[in-house]
Amino acid sequence: MAESSLRSGLTIRVIAAALALLLLDGIACYRIAAHFANLVYDRWLIDSTRSLAQALRVSDNEVRIDLPQVALQIFQFDAVDKTDFRVDTARRGMIAGDAALPLMRGEPDGSVQLQTATVSGHSMRLVATTLAEPDARDIATVEVGETLIKRSTLATEILLAMAAPQLALLLTALVFAWLAVSHGLKPLTALASAIEARGHDNMTPVPELNLPKEARVLVSKINDLLARLERAMLAQQRFVADAAHQLRTPLAAVLLYAERAERAADPDSEHQALRGLHAAVARAARLSQQLLSLARAEPDAAAERSLTTLDLVSLARGVGEEWIPRALERNIDFGFLAPREPVTVAGNAGLLGELMSNLIDNALRYCGPRSRVTLSVEAHPAPTLSVEDDGPGIPAAERERIFERFYRLAESGTEGCGLGLAIVKEIATLHRAAARVSPGSDGRGSRFTVEFPAAVHRTERATAA
Repeated sequence: MAESSLRSGLTIRVIAAALALLLLDGIACYRIAAHFANLVYDRWLIDSTRSLAQALRVSDNEVRIDLPQVALQIFQFDAVDKTDFRVDTARRGMIAGDAALPLMRGEPDGSVQLQTATVSGHSMRLVATTLAEPDARDIATVEVGETLIKRSTLATEILLAMAAPQLALLLTALVFAWLAVSHGLKPLTALASAIEARGHDNMTPVPELNLPKEARVLVSKINDLLARLERAMLAQQRFVADAAHQLRTPLAAVLLYAERAERAADPDSEHQALRGLHAAVARAARLSQQLLSLARAEPDAAAERSLTTLDLVSLARGVGEEWIPRALERNIDFGFLAPREPVTVAGNAGLLGELMSNLIDNALRYCGPRSRVTLSVEAHPAPTLSVEDDGPGIPAAERERIFERFYRLAESGTEGCGLGLAIVKEIATLHRAAARVSPGSDGRGSRFTVEFPAAVHRTERATAA
């Protein structure tokens, strides 16, 4: 399939419009030429009809035409067209001329009537005048007819005379149109050249100066695309750098414990090395999973995910049930509080499930045995998800920093990679929600809340848990 060209397309449209205008102009010119040709020869026919009417005489109370035969022959002589006449009276009928001409009677006031008719297979222009003859107590009608050859010839000559300057004007207009199209497309050509000359790593905005409005719209969209690509590239580079940096430690530990297991001199040393190897592999696996979750939660990476209306209560109940075995294993009282009615938000179920899992996992990790962790959903004043524990809590000076990537409390005493709360922050931002941390309800522990926008759609009542 041939590539389409904007310049060729515009030129073809201009030529098509010009040809259509030329056709309409040709029709208008022909009508104008025919009008003036008829006007000239109609006046001649009218003069001829009135001249012939002046030859009428009254003799013996009868209307007669007093015109010599030679004069009639001269009157009818025409090297191009055929000219006929007819003279009729009301009392005697036709008294001279050609009976083939159709008779046109009008008021006897000397006015003229014009008509185009077919006579003996030829189109003719007819002119008639009706006169009262009081001396003869009669009414006379004089009619003259002429074929249309000279009229058509004159109209054609006028049309051809008008066509030459019209065609010249059209060709001039097409040349100017071509130049205008070429000049109008220069900004796009220059823009294409400027973009083509860029390197693959040049994501700076394309300048919009000295560009027409339509081109500025295009450049604005290109700059938006470049900005998104730059953010995606930076996120990718940051992910690769974070992954390389964070995986270095657990992989080094894996290598160290593997070497210890190979050099173990007794079963106890080998078993201890294998336990360390298992822990290092588990940490590396969790870190990899957290890094992938963080990449999926990036705004640019998650932009294509659809946000649908979902029930936060139902989603939280399902996610919480998955963590019950872990809570029982650690001897932690894990509760769930939610209203009986659905609490609807616009969100992505997979990402919100990841957010809840990270909050619950964070609480279970930092709480000791016989602690209490509560997952709750509230509808008012805005849809809110919260996870509260009665663990050691978070110092006020560090409550903002815990949402940073790879940040961990100095004396947490637990293993972690510092990405769980960063993932929570990214997912909350994607859903236009606010993630915060505060002390627990009785001053102990921590309460993590995610507050969603208040404008949500209510669904029908949910069934009781």
